[in-house]
Amino acid sequence: MKTVIFSEIEDAVRGLVGKFVPRGSGTLAGHAAAVPFEDLVHEHLERYFEDRVFRHFDFLNRILEENPKAITSDERSDLFGPRSLQFLLQRGVKAMEEWSEDNKFRVKQNDTAESVILPSKILEVKPTEQKPLLLVDVKTQDSEKRAQPPNIISAEKVANACRICLEDGESFLPFDFVYIAIKWKATTKQLVCEEVNVKSLIRIPPSDLYINWAAAQQIQFHPFDVDQSYKKSGIDWAKEYISVFCDQLEGRIVKEKSKLLEFKKTLGLI
Repeated sequence: MKTVIFSEIEDAVRGLVGKFVPRGSGTLAGHAAAVPFEDLVHEHLERYFEDRVFRHFDFLNRILEENPKAITSDERSDLFGPRSLQFLLQRGVKAMEEWSEDNKFRVKQNDTAESVILPSKILEVKPTEQKPLLLVDVKTQDSEKRAQPPNIISAEKVANACRICLEDGESFLPFDFVYIAIKWKATTKQLVCEEVNVKSLIRIPPSDLYINWAAAQQIQFHPFDVDQSYKKSGIDWAKEYISVFCDQLEGRIVKEKSKLLEFKKTLGLI
């Protein structure tokens, strides 16, 4: 199920090794180290894909600019392709309705992706089985430290996107989540990229995915270490993922119910 465009991403970012970004004055933990690399990664993607790659917020702005007759939230949402993609791409109802040339979207922390890669050079959402719309995020890691697995994406967001796709009877999964993983080494003034890798969420066997319910229901894994052996279709992946999500959610509910009973016992309510 390896798509042509996915292999192109691997080609696009191979040249990142040896490149560097300025070292900030604050901590290098978590998102702080990733931010400067996000710009560098996007620049490389732009050089390779030219007019097929956009920042998430910029893509929304471009689509709405090209379709001035779409006024309501629903009309504007429909511009973003199948409902599952609308769910992943759009902003809230109020934000969609209030968008204008003078009130455009800006970067938002909880956007699904850092960058969006379109299946073709046409500024519209027309994914195919071999060329889904790609939602790209950047994950970074200090090459000299073994950190905890980072937050990847909301497990519930992925589950809902898959659910919508299946409910609508889609013949293929119109999206993929792509993670560009960078290992960096810090010098006095710079963070130098030592290794880069590209991972697809849809290639990870769903049974391997860990959901940290205490950390905002985030899927967590080390991007450099994760298995990429899943070979079935995107629709099969969606079905298996929802099954795994339900199993883990049921386990979480049982655990929380047990906790609730303990507190009620303390108050003599049971």
